[in-house]
Amino acid sequence: MYWLILLISWVNMCLSSEPLYQTYRATVITKEIRRQTVCRNISKTSSTLWQDLADVRESGVLEQLTPEQCKYQESMFEVLTSEASYLRSLRVLTEHFMDSRDLEETMIIRNKKTLFSSILRIREVSERFLKDLENRIFEKLVFSDICDIIHYHAQHNFPAYIDYVRNQIYQEKTYTSLNKNNVQFTTVITRLQESPQCQRLPFMSFLLLPFQRITRIKILCLLFQNILKRTKEKTKEEQTASKALASVSKVKCNTEVGKMRQMEELIHISQTLEFDKLKAIPIISQTRFLEKKGELQEMSKGGTIFNMRMKFVPIYLFLFNDLLVITAKKGSAERFLVLDHAHRSLVQVQPVDEGGSSGSPYEHCFNLTLLENHQGKMTERDKEEVIYEDWGEDRRDTTAWVWVRLISVVSHTSVRVSDCPQVQCVEQYIAQQADELTLEPTEIVNVVRKTNEGFYEGIRLSDGQKGWFPVGNVIEITNEHVRRRNLRERYRVMQAACMVTKNNTIH
Repeated sequence: MYWLILLISWVNMCLSSEPLYQTYRATVITKEIRRQTVCRNISKTSSTLWQDLADVRESGVLEQLTPEQCKYQESMFEVLTSEASYLRSLRVLTEHFMDSRDLEETMIIRNKKTLFSSILRIREVSERFLKDLENRIFEKLVFSDICDIIHYHAQHNFPAYIDYVRNQIYQEKTYTSLNKNNVQFTTVITRLQESPQCQRLPFMSFLLLPFQRITRIKILCLLFQNILKRTKEKTKEEQTASKALASVSKVKCNTEVGKMRQMEELIHISQTLEFDKLKAIPIISQTRFLEKKGELQEMSKGGTIFNMRMKFVPIYLFLFNDLLVITAKKGSAERFLVLDHAHRSLVQVQPVDEGGSSGSPYEHCFNLTLLENHQGKMTERDKEEVIYEDWGEDRRDTTAWVWVRLISVVSHTSVRVSDCPQVQCVEQYIAQQADELTLEPTEIVNVVRKTNEGFYEGIRLSDGQKGWFPVGNVIEITNEHVRRRNLRERYRVMQAACMVTKNNTIH
């Protein structure tokens, strides 16, 4: 059992000398991008930690196992190493920052409680998970399935992340306020960040570790998917892998924090709107969320034969999932006078086509029609056209096509593509609009549409979610074999997940 002692020593080393989780993830992502975009086996050039263990090399098991069996071991071992790295980062957060007496003296108890939330509970969850993984993996040199462990913790312990993520909004506000108004706090935080323990990583990167870990759950699921698709069909291992994948997918912290952000945004908007002579309508609703807001210009020709120049009047639109509110900004303060509003289903928008020539004053204009406004009447905004006043560099936010796409669903500037059916994310993208798609590195997307403004619309293979994202954040997968392989792998995972859901429903 000498190899067991070495393995235990190795894990202890992980917790003391391995890269922090923030750095560890970058390495894993790079390797996964190579695996999913290159049509060859990269494991021969990218050795794994399990194969690097001296006892594994000297035991001769590598010659006895098939390549798929080796990958199976590597994938399970990577779950262990990533959790060890993650726990080490959590310990830096709790022991170096939270337990710092100097930092504690700079703020009141309430601020400290909000800032660190339930991080000790999160650390306890990670410790239990890692301990169970160690116990299983240390049973044998070639260890057995760990998906049952993942399934158990996803059901009983991982939901603790939801409470932490719910508080994330208030963490951000507290940290921003302390940095802005508390010089002593900022001084101590800066000094603590400079410690070698932090490896030049900022305090916020540690504070957001649980949030990032659970929002990156899809990347962790990729590891489970790798285990699943490298296991023979209709085996016990495949069933446990399917259960693990299904149970982990149920931990939806993104949804929780998203709902809180939406509600906070609605409350803020409601406080800035003034209905004046219009009958006020309730803005705050559990089912409502903001899709887009922004300033535009209403454009009309002069009213007399002697004044034919264009007239511009600024307006400000709030577009919700079920409502369009047209306002005028009041002075320099963030206050808006409501001019009109209509249910989303009663709003029509149409691009203005005056000859279709590029550079035309109508090139980026559209007609906005309220089939039934707040008075129950149809209005075309006095037959005026709406145009952006700021053209800027970021044309996706400063051209009329965004509003046309959002209001009418179908964008007039988009075209179907058949030459780029599949892309992979190489740089994280956080959705800026409700109809956009948040992407993490390594995620595969089937492209169904593109625009002249440099955006793709696609369907993410991992969950079938559809949305827009920038061309610059992805690379095209040109190899036909790789594209077909990605689709087959996703189809098999979906089938297995559906079977688990069906069986749970029956029982």
